[in-house]
Amino acid sequence: MADSITFELPIERERIRGFALAVGEDNPIFFETEAARAHGFPDVVAPPTFTVTQIWQIPREEREERLGANLDYGRVLHGEQEFVIKRLPVVGETLNGAMRIAKDFKKEGKRGGTMRFVTYETRFTDADGDEVMTAYYTLLETAKDVG
Repeated sequence: MADSITFELPIERERIRGFALAVGEDNPIFFETEAARAHGFPDVVAPPTFTVTQIWQIPREEREERLGANLDYGRVLHGEQEFVIKRLPVVGETLNGAMRIAKDFKKEGKRGGTMRFVTYETRFTDADGDEVMTAYYTLLETAKDVG
């Protein structure tokens, strides 16, 4: 079991555009250099939730094997997602990601059975090592069917 998985997340113009369109963004700072500059950014920026695209950088099977959560995905639900943003990523940079399991605990359910909560934390830094944002997502593994 690894303490963390490191990877790179390129911030590319077309990926930003595709993601922004997919999530219904219409703010021109996600599409047009001039609009981004008018708001004080050096170029087009990525929407706040863009780093969820990390799922293409680290497939679930690799994440499971390397971090050792060993979740039964037939019983997994998405619990919550949180982003702590220092600044928005800018087109042309490559973020360095470091993913780890921040929390892993069990809790008795109200209707019986034990639920497991696993929170993944990914810290993203820029080329200078400065923190850009940290993303958290929690998965819930429901209790096995007792029947």
